[in-house]
Amino acid sequence: MMRVGIFFIFIFLMGCAEDRKFADFTHEDSGKGEQEFLKESSQCTADKDKFSHLIQGRELGFEGEHTGYLGCMKLQGWSQKTTL
Repeated sequence: MMRVGIFFIFIFLMGCAEDRKFADFTHEDSGKGEQEFLKESSQCTADKDKFSHLIQGRELGFEGEHTGYLGCMKLQGWSQKTTL
């Protein structure tokens, strides 16, 4: 029974982990690389819950729990690649 509980906790934590990858984003200035992405992504992760980023994210058309993060990244020039 204990193993089942640990398994569900593990699955829950893995589902909650934010896995922002350089490969999932593109920058309007193609000269920016992975180091710049990691720096700006960590800053946006820290600032994502600020009221202004939530408003800006909604104004840019984002919805849901990642609104603040995606809005912040968009203001930094990063766009999430679309997957089909």
